[in-house]
Amino acid sequence: MQEVIVRVFRAIVCHTRLRLLARLARAGELMPSQLARELRIGRDLVCAHAARLAGVGLIKRRRSGLRCYCVAESPYGPRTLSGQVSAWLREVLSASSVGVPGPARHGSRGTRGPDDAPDVHRAVFEAATAFANLRRVRILRFLADGRSADARALMRELKMSRAAVSRQIGKLVRRGYVRPLAGTRRPQYQLARGGNGPLHARLLEIVSAHWEREAFES
Repeated sequence: MQEVIVRVFRAIVCHTRLRLLARLARAGELMPSQLARELRIGRDLVCAHAARLAGVGLIKRRRSGLRCYCVAESPYGPRTLSGQVSAWLREVLSASSVGVPGPARHGSRGTRGPDDAPDVHRAVFEAATAFANLRRVRILRFLADGRSADARALMRELKMSRAAVSRQIGKLVRRGYVRPLAGTRRPQYQLARGGNGPLHARLLEIVSAHWEREAFES
């Protein structure tokens, strides 16, 4: 399950794919040629991004004759991780505006970078990056049972170097998913359910539900 989580969220942490998802969330079904025209990027690039999103179950593609359509729905059931994350993205991004991309920079071919992205896109990107790295996911999973741990325990239990633990814990603390406990001799860390706001909290709730189901079924 941890590898599945990483694959799903790595597909999200791309500002071009977030723009594509936002456009689909607001418009329903669109053809790649329509997406390319509205987002001002090449059709081949749209198709590559759509294939990545479809491959992890975040969008659905269908054919009608010679035409292909993309829709912001998961082909999997509503209780699956992909189905729930797809529904979360559709809800969050449907209220955001894609806007008009600026001129091409540094060979970007007109795609927008993080400085140009709407606030909600940056928030989704930040929230999702916590789950786009296997080491961070393993730390979160370890702390998900309500336990606290110091860096030494995480190194021992998860077979990580001190540098890796320190780096990944720092990123999780900045995103609000992990909090340091006060009044301990060695720095202790605990899962923080609130994250950096309701958007982060809901995403952690979705992922945690699958961890709990995994533990129940094992």
